[in-house]
Amino acid sequence: AMPISEEAQQLAALLLALTQPDTQGIRQAEVALKPLLKDPRCVPALIEVLKARSEQSDAVRHIASIVLRKRLPGHYSKFDAATQAQLKSELLTILSSEPERNVRKGVVDLAAAILKVSPEAWPELWSFVAAASQDSHPDARELAFWLLAEMTDTVGEHLKSHFQELSHLFSRGLGDDSPKVQKAAVKALGQLMSYLAEESEIDIFCNLIPSVLQVAASCAQSGDEDTVAVVLDVLYDLTFSTSAALAQHTHAITSFGLMCMSSPSLDIRVRDSGALIVATLAEARPKVLGRDEALVNQVLDTLFRLIENSPSSAAGALFESNPAWRDDLEGNEDDEFEDSPTETSMAQGTLDMIACEVPKKYIFEPLMTRCISRLQSPNPSQRKAGIAGLGVIAEGCSEPLREHLGDVMPLVFTAAGDTDPQVRECACFALGQLSEHCRPEILGYSSHILPIVFQLLDDSAVTVQATSCYVLEMFCERLEPEAVRPLLDPLVRKLAAMLEATNKRSVQEMAVAALAATAVAAEDEFQPYVSGVADLMQKRMALTDESMFSLRGRALECMGHMAIAVGKDAFEPYFVPTMQCALEGLAMDNTDLHEFAYAVFANLAKVMEQEFAPALNELVPHLIQVIGTDEGQLEAVQDTEAETSAFDALDDSDDEDGEGGNYVIQIRTALLEAKKGAITALGEMAAHSGAAFFPFLEESMKVLQNAAKNWHPLIKLEVADALPSLLAPSIAAYDGGEIKWTKGEVNGNNPMSPQTTQVASAVLQQLIELMTDDDKDVVGKACEGAQSVIELCGPHALAPVTKELLTMTHELLNKKAPCQNMDNFAILGDYGGDDDDDHDTFMQAVCDLLGSYPRVMGPQFAQYLPQFLPAVCDWAKSSRPSSDRSMAMGCLSEIAQESGRDVGAHWDSVFLPAVLAGLADPDDNVKRNAAFCAGVCCESLGDSIADKYPQLLQAISPLFSVDISKSEASAACVDNAAAALSRMIMACPNQIPMPQVLPALLKALPLKSDVTENPVVYKCLLGLIQGNHPDLAANKDELKRVLTAATAENSDVLEEIQVQIRPILTSL
Repeated sequence: AMPISEEAQQLAALLLALTQPDTQGIRQAEVALKPLLKDPRCVPALIEVLKARSEQSDAVRHIASIVLRKRLPGHYSKFDAATQAQLKSELLTILSSEPERNVRKGVVDLAAAILKVSPEAWPELWSFVAAASQDSHPDARELAFWLLAEMTDTVGEHLKSHFQELSHLFSRGLGDDSPKVQKAAVKALGQLMSYLAEESEIDIFCNLIPSVLQVAASCAQSGDEDTVAVVLDVLYDLTFSTSAALAQHTHAITSFGLMCMSSPSLDIRVRDSGALIVATLAEARPKVLGRDEALVNQVLDTLFRLIENSPSSAAGALFESNPAWRDDLEGNEDDEFEDSPTETSMAQGTLDMIACEVPKKYIFEPLMTRCISRLQSPNPSQRKAGIAGLGVIAEGCSEPLREHLGDVMPLVFTAAGDTDPQVRECACFALGQLSEHCRPEILGYSSHILPIVFQLLDDSAVTVQATSCYVLEMFCERLEPEAVRPLLDPLVRKLAAMLEATNKRSVQEMAVAALAATAVAAEDEFQPYVSGVADLMQKRMALTDESMFSLRGRALECMGHMAIAVGKDAFEPYFVPTMQCALEGLAMDNTDLHEFAYAVFANLAKVMEQEFAPALNELVPHLIQVIGTDEGQLEAVQDTEAETSAFDALDDSDDEDGEGGNYVIQIRTALLEAKKGAITALGEMAAHSGAAFFPFLEESMKVLQNAAKNWHPLIKLEVADALPSLLAPSIAAYDGGEIKWTKGEVNGNNPMSPQTTQVASAVLQQLIELMTDDDKDVVGKACEGAQSVIELCGPHALAPVTKELLTMTHELLNKKAPCQNMDNFAILGDYGGDDDDDHDTFMQAVCDLLGSYPRVMGPQFAQYLPQFLPAVCDWAKSSRPSSDRSMAMGCLSEIAQESGRDVGAHWDSVFLPAVLAGLADPDDNVKRNAAFCAGVCCESLGDSIADKYPQLLQAISPLFSVDISKSEASAACVDNAAAALSRMIMACPNQIPMPQVLPALLKALPLKSDVTENPVVYKCLLGLIQGNHPDLAANKDELKRVLTAATAENSDVLEEIQVQIRPILTSL
């Protein structure tokens, strides 16, 4: 070998100094190197060092490759073509002969650096790769894939025409008999696939997925977690790809994710990445997953097994977000682990995603079978998994669960009394989740749930105590006073005693929240406890220790809830101290306290009404300022590469400013929540403070219009909710408190003041804009808002925006709106019409809005019926879920009720067939709505449809034998059938076979569930009595029973009707 040049020797000496453990020496060497490296002649000299295998150590040569990689890009363009060509060929020579692995890797990076600077022709490099990949030596084959990995971007962009050959090359690498070649091939192919995830060319490489998974699986067995992690990252990048070729591997990819999840030998974070793949596939391809029955079984078995065998708390999901909880769990010393996933948390997270995303027709049965069979097992771990599973799926499967509560609840009650504390804790968690997601049906179980929770409050396990407070909070929020009454006194005493006795912050917080919810349920009946509870709260509202702020906030919140419960007069003495505490909280630098303060302002504004007005001057400007702040901030992130950071001083100093770095938005979530609370508070103040709010109206409108452009759906949702409230101050100030409008009257005088007309127009414009949002919940809220504005302000408010509003509503009904884009976007074979789609709750708001158009526009709406009716009927098809069908049926009823005779033109084509199908539907909610629709159509169309009476009566009669004990809906079903008969009798009495019909009608009275139909039913009966109908005599006893019930002490019948009934009863 030739001795190296003097420049090369000088550089080598300085590089050697960099490898010594002497900080001072390293600094001096860096200082001496800097000027030398600015000179392009350093490049050939460093290459000499690289090649001097016999004279220079491997460490020095490795550093030479790193320094070259840093400096070459800056100097390369200064060389002439001949020098550039010589450089490239030198590098290939080194690559083909370099024995030391690290140096080889350094030179690979170097070649990639040249390729980045000049992606144009370097054909020799590609021939080199092709040759090396078939070399007999594994090192050479590994090198080929190293090079490909480093050149991913160039390959992805410039070599598309060679993808077919590349695919063969990768295929050989994946099947190589040397594990290191296989791994290098997996990494290189993985990077290329990630790069191509959104491109159509990904299809060329999809058939390699099984081989990739095979290599990754053997790496998992041999403990090479890095390769497994790389593969999982790639699979994640591919989950949302739209390639149909890729969708065919869903089964294999999911199985691999499950295998990683359940391998105890892998690091928990790698296992968690496996779980992420399964969860994300459920989100991206819910129908592909759902239709693969074997795969569904495999997924669910794995998840339940993990929950079963994992020792960590399965109710933990509830408390991970609550810091107090972590502090209180005995023996929780090992803080370093608290944020890493556990087997339970990853299994529950995945299960939650599957329950939420996969169509229920595929997933509900297999989920329930697993929960129920485990709940009946003698093994406590299995019982824990069964009840925990039920709690986890309560949100995603709330629709079908609400229909099956009769089967589920007894099992939950049994689990709540289990001998094993983990089972009791999970039963508590499940009760809380069911209380939160299965309303209103769950409220029917209050007489079982409250005593059970009451017992659990005394449980020996702290986790069970706190969890049972959470159940109370969730459950009581919606209860009626009579449901809480039997336990109210012991419950309040028990919670108060718990609060005083415990030093566990989590139990204190939960007890306060439970007291607040109990107050809300008890309403006026909570009055005797207000002063005692207020004393307990005022102690906690004075806490100044920062770690106790969440308890202080909860206490404040409890005062607000008590105010809602007992009303203005009873709460009056506590109004000022509560406001003071909230205002002090605003002055502290703690976003949580601010959030609690806003919630209290919202509640107190609602309760105190005009008496809240003096606080507006101080509060409204503050709220407006908070709503106007920007909660996202840009922060630069450093691009760090571990190995280069050691030699940062040697970076290319000419372009040190480089590009502007990468920016990420760092969101202050706390501020987001506070902002949301401020919007709610502003809305409630506007809604309830009357004319006193008017001076703030313009600024409030501006800040809300601005917030409607926020990127976060939660903020937009809150804005849509608050906007309609801005009308209240204007109506109070300029319209004498209400607007008296006439249905369909657009041409006469505008009943709104000019001020209110302006506000209504601004609010509606903004709501229409929010209806085009891509978040369904925001759209639903905007529809609710638009409905309340037009129903409050009438046709003159609707007229200027009729076209826009109706067009948007029509698009939503036809699933063509922006928020429905994803539904129409058939991800890779994830299609199959609407039959699989679950019910979208926000569509109810769309249908309600549609129903309000004829209510406001009257006859003006008739011209639009031909466009809207078919769209509504589409949701009533038998292939749709029952909630869609009952929603559509209800919508048709509202249209029929408000459009009167205008539905006549569509009776034969739309209403009659829909009503007959609905009356024969297996679901009681659909039946009841169909009965209602039949009645209102008969009422509106009178004699013109008399010929259809026999057919309608025949379809309605089976409803009278529905078992009313089954559910609220089945009871309502009979009520609506009775009301339909009453309407038919009044509309066409001579078409009704009274001897058969009257006994059935009387037997169904008094109404059990839908008491809004009382006026119709009794109007019909009173009419028959006053007309002295001949068939009444035969049914005298029944009539007497019905009228007696109607005038009884606890009757639901309005007093004005009872007044007419009493004299008749006396004469009977």
